[in-house]
Amino acid sequence: MTKAKQFVTKYWFHLLAALLAVSVYCFWYFFRPFVLLAREQSQLFLWNRDYLFERLSVPGGLAQYVGEMLVQCFVNPAMGAFIYALLAVLALWLTWRIVRRSSSREASLGVRARLLSFVPPVLLWWVGTNVYVPMTLTVALLAVMALWAWLPLGGRRRFACVLVLTVVGYWLLGPAVVVLSLALLPRWWKSGVAVVLLVGCVLASSWLTPYPLRQVARGIDYYWDQHLLGTADEMRYDMMVRGRQWEHIVAQYYAERPQSLALQSAVALAMFQTGRAGEQQLLESISMSNRSISSQSSAFLMSDVFMQLGMTNMAQHAAFEAMESVPNSNKSGRALLRLAETNLVAGEPAVARKYLDILSETTFYRKWVQSLRPLADRPELLEKHPTYGRLNKMFNESKDVFFY
Repeated sequence: MTKAKQFVTKYWFHLLAALLAVSVYCFWYFFRPFVLLAREQSQLFLWNRDYLFERLSVPGGLAQYVGEMLVQCFVNPAMGAFIYALLAVLALWLTWRIVRRSSSREASLGVRARLLSFVPPVLLWWVGTNVYVPMTLTVALLAVMALWAWLPLGGRRRFACVLVLTVVGYWLLGPAVVVLSLALLPRWWKSGVAVVLLVGCVLASSWLTPYPLRQVARGIDYYWDQHLLGTADEMRYDMMVRGRQWEHIVAQYYAERPQSLALQSAVALAMFQTGRAGEQQLLESISMSNRSISSQSSAFLMSDVFMQLGMTNMAQHAAFEAMESVPNSNKSGRALLRLAETNLVAGEPAVARKYLDILSETTFYRKWVQSLRPLADRPELLEKHPTYGRLNKMFNESKDVFFY
C-alpha cells in the first residue's frame, strides 16, 4: 500500500471534513455572494448595551444577537463565505462528538456512522440558502447541539439538565431547544416531559411578548414572512451596481435580457458608464416609476443609480423604501449610510450627523463615518469634495423630481 493510500485510509474523515469546508466556502463566495450581501443589508448590528438588552428581552434573543453579529461580516463576501464554512465544520464536529458520546465504545462506530455525521452540516448549509431564514436559526441549532454534546451521561443528571436547559435555553435560543429532547431517547416519557415543558414555555412567553402565538411557537426570528427582499436577479444586479461592475452588467444583459424596471435601469447606467450609450439615451432609459422599487434589493439598486445620476431626493426616497422593506422591521446599515450621504448633499448636516452617530457604533460602517464626519461638522468642506461637492452643486442648480 502506497503512502498516499495509507494517508487517505487513515485520515479519510478529516479529508471529507476539509472538502466540506472548501465546498461551502466556494458555494457562497462564487455562486451566492449576492445572498450574503442581501442578508447584511437587512440588519444593523450595534455595539451597545441597549441593542443587546433589546435582543435578550424576547425568546431566542441571544441566538438572534450572535447571528446578527456574524452577518455584519457579510459586507465582505469572502468573510461571509468563511463564516459559513466554519459553521459547517463546527456542526460536523459537534455531531461527531454527540455520536461518540452516545456510543459505549468508539471502536463500534463504523463508516456509516461517520458519514451520517455529515447530515446536520449539509442540512444547515441547505437552510442557509433560503434568504428568508435568517442566521438566528443556524446559531440556535448549533448552540443546542453544543449543549447536547456536553450533557452529563448519567440518567437522572441528564434528565434534570435537559429540563433546566429547556427553560433557560428556550429564552436564549428559541424553540430550537426542542432538539435537546432527543438526547433523552430511548426513554420516550422523558422526551415527552421535556416537550411538554417547552410547550408551556412557549405559551407563557406568548403572554409576555408582543408577538402572536404562531410566531412565538415557530421562533420570533427564525423565518421572515414578508417576501420583500427581492428576486435572485435583483440581488445579483444590485451587487454588481454596488461594485461598479459595469462590463459584467452589460454581459449579463446580452445573455438574459431582463424585464424588470430596476434591472433595465441598471443596464442603462452600465451602458453609459462603458460608453455604449449617451447621456440622453441614459435619461430616457432610467425608470422614474415607483414600480421600480418593488423590493429591498431593487430599492437599493435604484438608490445607487439615482445617486450616480445626481438625483439626490430620489436616491434618498429609494433608501427609505429599502429600509422599510426589511422583513423583521430592523434597520439597515447600508440604508443609513445612504441617508447620511443624501442629507450631506442636500445641505442638512445636522440630520446627517444623526445617522453617522448611529453608524459609529457599528464595525464595518465606521470607516465611512470617519470620512463623512468632517463634512458634517464643517459643511464648507463639502464643495471641495470630488464626489459630494459635485452632487451638492447639481442638487442646488438642477430640478430634482420624485417618483410618480
